[in-house]
Amino acid sequence: MSIDPAITIAWDVLKCVVAPIKRQFGYVMSSKSYARDLQKQVGKLAYEAERVHNAVEVARSNLRNVYSQVMEWQACAEKSLKDAQDLLGVIEKASKTCCYGTIPDPSSRYQFSRKAKEKIEIIRQLAREGSEFKDISFSDPAPGNVVAPTLAGGASKDVVQLTTAMASTSSASMLIKLKDDGVFESRASMIRNIMDALADNCHSVVGVHGMGGVGKSTLLVDAERCIREEKSFDLVAKADVSENPDIKRIQEEIAHALGLSDVKNEEYVSLRANLLHRRLEDEERKKKKVLIILDNLWEGLDLKSVGIPCRHDNRVLGCKLLLTSRDRDVLRREMACDRDFLLGGLKEEEARRLFERMVGDKVHDDVFKPLVDEALHKCAGLPFLILAMAKRFKDADIFEWSDTLKQIEMCKNEGIGEVINKMLQLSYDHLKGEEVKSLLQLCVVYGISKPSLNNLVRYAIGLGLFGEYNRLEDARNRLRSLIRTLQASSLLLDNGDANSFKIHDLVRQFVSSVASRDHPLLVLKDKHKSVTKLSNDTLKSCKAICFPYVDMKELPQELDCPELHIFLLFTNNKSLNVPNSYFDSMRKVMVLNLTGIRLTLSPSLFQFLENLHTLCLDGCLLEDVAILGKLKGLEILSFVNSKIQRLPKEMGQLAKLRLLDLNCSLLEIIEPDVLGSLIKLEELYMENSFHQWNAMEQTPPTNASLIELNNMTNLYTLHVSIPDPSVLPEDLNLEKLTRYRIQIGNAWRWPSENKGSRTLELKLNPVSEVLRKGCIQSILGKTNNLFLDGLNGIEQSICRLSPKCFPKLKHLHVQNSSSVHYILGWPCIPTFKTLESLHLQNLINLEKLCHNYISSKSFSTLKVVRVINCDKMEVLFPLSSMSELPQLEEISVFECYLMREIVEADKCGKIELRNLHELKLRDLPNIKNFSIAKIAPSSSTSDDQVDTRVAFFNGQQVILYRQNIVFINFSFLC
Repeated sequence: MSIDPAITIAWDVLKCVVAPIKRQFGYVMSSKSYARDLQKQVGKLAYEAERVHNAVEVARSNLRNVYSQVMEWQACAEKSLKDAQDLLGVIEKASKTCCYGTIPDPSSRYQFSRKAKEKIEIIRQLAREGSEFKDISFSDPAPGNVVAPTLAGGASKDVVQLTTAMASTSSASMLIKLKDDGVFESRASMIRNIMDALADNCHSVVGVHGMGGVGKSTLLVDAERCIREEKSFDLVAKADVSENPDIKRIQEEIAHALGLSDVKNEEYVSLRANLLHRRLEDEERKKKKVLIILDNLWEGLDLKSVGIPCRHDNRVLGCKLLLTSRDRDVLRREMACDRDFLLGGLKEEEARRLFERMVGDKVHDDVFKPLVDEALHKCAGLPFLILAMAKRFKDADIFEWSDTLKQIEMCKNEGIGEVINKMLQLSYDHLKGEEVKSLLQLCVVYGISKPSLNNLVRYAIGLGLFGEYNRLEDARNRLRSLIRTLQASSLLLDNGDANSFKIHDLVRQFVSSVASRDHPLLVLKDKHKSVTKLSNDTLKSCKAICFPYVDMKELPQELDCPELHIFLLFTNNKSLNVPNSYFDSMRKVMVLNLTGIRLTLSPSLFQFLENLHTLCLDGCLLEDVAILGKLKGLEILSFVNSKIQRLPKEMGQLAKLRLLDLNCSLLEIIEPDVLGSLIKLEELYMENSFHQWNAMEQTPPTNASLIELNNMTNLYTLHVSIPDPSVLPEDLNLEKLTRYRIQIGNAWRWPSENKGSRTLELKLNPVSEVLRKGCIQSILGKTNNLFLDGLNGIEQSICRLSPKCFPKLKHLHVQNSSSVHYILGWPCIPTFKTLESLHLQNLINLEKLCHNYISSKSFSTLKVVRVINCDKMEVLFPLSSMSELPQLEEISVFECYLMREIVEADKCGKIELRNLHELKLRDLPNIKNFSIAKIAPSSSTSDDQVDTRVAFFNGQQVILYRQNIVFINFSFLC
C-alpha cells in the first residue's frame, strides 16, 4: 500500500515531463498536416476576401460608402493571407534534411507547425467574420433624411456628430429666421401651430385648408424647412397630389425622399405600392419618425394605392401626414384628419409689405399711395392676387393703375373669385400675341400642375406653335422665353427647377373658361361619364382633350371630334383597349399621346391621321411598330419606357422625323440603315437603351452602326450608350453636337447628378484608345459634365487629356485610376476656369490637386469638392490655392489615411471660407484636435454674417460665415 502513492507521484511527474515532449514531438511529426490545414483555411479566406472586395468595388462604383469595419477586415485579411503565404514557404525549409539527407530537420518543422497552428485559428476566425458580412455599404442620407444616420453595429461608437450652436431649435429663433426669409408673423404663427400639432402623439394627420390663392403650398415649403431644421422627424417626404393625381409620380416623389430607388424599376402601381409599404413599415420597426407631406388634395387619396400604410378607413399607420386642401371635408371625412387649420389672408400690414417689396419705391410716392391702398383692399390679403397685381403695376404708369382698378371695381359685388378672374383676365389680355396665349392653353390641356418642358416642346412643335423657327433647338429656346413671360405675368409659377414650372389651379380654371368661348379645352377628370354627358356640338368644336390619369376601365366610344388637334391619354391601366376605328373622326389631330397602355398597332388604327406630327407612345406594351412607317408626316416620335424589342426597316420611311426618343431598355435590334435613313433628325435619345452596335467592318450587318449618324446632317442633340469602345468609328462626326450625353465603356451607368447639357462618361480599360480618337477630342473641350472611370496608362494629370484644357467643364468626376497623380499639371495654362464640382474617388496614387501651384482663375468657380479613398493625398488645398477658391460651399473627405490637412493656413493661422456651409470628414486618422466656437459679431459685421471659427487641423482657425454649417462622422474624435 505504501508503494502506491509513490507510483502515483512518479506517474504524475512522468506525465508532466512527457506531455510537453509529446506535444513538441507532435509538432515535428505533423508538420505536413498543419501545412495542408493552413492551405485549406487560406483558400477559404481568399474566397471571402475576393467576395468582399468585389462587393466593395461595386458599392464604390455606385457612390456608396463602405462601412469602416469592412475596410478594417479587408486590411486584416490581406495581412493574414500574406503572412500565411510566407509561412507556407517555410515548409520547404522544414523539408530540408540534416545528416547528409538521412534525417528530417526537426527544428524547422517544429517552428513551422507552432506558427501554422496559431495562424490557422486567426484565418479561420477571419473567414467566419467575412462570411457574416451582409451589409457592406450604405448610401448617403436620402433627400428626405433629416437626422444624419449613425453607422451600423459597433461602428456607431466611433462616430461623433457635431452641429453648430446656431441651429434654430426654438420657436423664437425660428420666427426670426422666418421673418428674415420674408415669411410673415401670421404664417410663422400657423407654422408653429402645425409643428405643435405634429409633435402631439394624439395627432397623426394634420391638415391646412383655405381658398385657392391663399398660399397653402407656399406655407408648406416654409413648414417643411422648419421641420427639417428642428429635426423633429427622421425622414420627411413630400408629393404634390393635384386635381388629377398621378399615383406613379406621387410614389416616385415619396420614394426619392426615402432613398428607395427601386420603385422606378417597377412598372405596375401595385408593385410600387408594395415596395413603399414595406419600406415605411421597416422605418416604423426601426422606430424612425416619418412625415409625409401631401399638397393640394382635391378629393380623398387612397393611401393604400400609393403604398402608405393605413387602416381600412384610410387612416394612416406608422407615420404622420401633413395635408393641404381647399375643402375641409376632404381633410376630415376622407383623410381622417385629427387637427386642421384654416389659413386666411395676410394681415393688412403684411399684405402692404409684400406689395411694396414687389413694386418697389414707387409705392411711397404721394401720387400712388391712394392707389396702393385701393389695390390692397381689393386683394383681400390673398398672396396670389397681391403678387399678380404687383407684377401688373410694377412698370405701369399711374393711368394704367387707375384703369386696372376701375375694371376690378366693376366686379366687386360678385365676390373675391370674380376679382381674381378679373385680375387674371387683365394679365391674360396684356400678353402680346397669340403665340404665348396658345402656349398657356397648352399648359392647361396638359392637365397636371407641373408640366414637363420636354413634353411641352414636343407638343408645341406638333401643333405648329413655333412655325417660323426651323430648328427644334430654336423652338425650345422660344418656349423658355415664353414661359419666362408667363411667369412675369404671374400666369405661371417658378418651380425652382430649370426644366419645369407650376401652373396654379386658379389660372388653369380661368384659362379653361376663356378657351371654352371658342374651341373647348377639355381636361376630363371625372372618369368617362363626363365625356358622355357632353353635347355633340361641344365635342364637334372641341380642340383638345386630355385624360390625365383618369381611372377608367374603357375609353368612351365613338367620339366625334372633327376639330380636335391634340389628344392626350395618361393611364396606368394596361388592359385599356383602343378600338381600331377610335381615331377615324379625328382627322385633324396633330398631337397624339397614349401613355401607359397595351397597344396593338393594326394597319387601320392611324390610317386617317395624315396631319399627325407628334406621336408619343410612352410606357406602352408594343408588339410591332412597323405600321408606324406609314405616318409620313411624323416629326416627333417617342417610345420612352415602352416595351419594344425591335425597330424594323419600315421606320426608315419616316423621312420628316426630327426627334426620335428611344429611351426603352428592352430595345435589342435596330435594323441596318434605319437610323441612316432619318436624314432630317435633329435630336436622338437612346440613353439606357440600345447598345448592340455593329462595328463598321461587320458583314453582313445585323444591327445599326454608329457611322449611320453621319447621315444626319442636322443632328445636334445625341444621348447614346456605347458599351464597346471598339465599335466607335474614328470619323464619327460629333463636333456639330451642341447637346449630348454620351457613355462609353462596358460597365456604364448614368451618373445620379447629370447637371450639364453636354455630358461625357468614359469607363476605360488600360488598353483603350478611345480618348485619342478625333471624334472624342472634338467634344472633350466643350463638355461640361465629365465622368472618367479607369484611366490607367494615361498622362499623370487630368488637364493633359484635352489640349483645350476644359474651358467649359462644370462638373468633373474621376475614379478608379492608378495613373492619375495630379488633376492640374504644371506648367499649365488656366484650366477648369468654370468648374463647379470636383469628385475624386479611388485614385490610389493621387498626390495633389496641382503639381505646383494653381494658376490664376483655375478652380475660381469651384463650389463642391468630394474626395474619397485617395490614400497618398496629404493636403487637399495648399496655401497658394486659397485665394483662387472663394466660392467653396461644400468639402467632403472620406478614407484618406495620409491626409493631415484640409487647407493650409496663412502665416496668421487663419482661413476665411465665407461660403462654406457643409464640411464632412470621415476616416482621416492623421487629422486631430477639433473644436468649434461661435464668435460675436464685430461692429463691421452684419447680423447675417456672424462667423463661426473652427479650430482644428493642428490648431489653425477657419472662419465660417454660414449659419447652417454641419460637421458629421468624425471617427477620429473618440
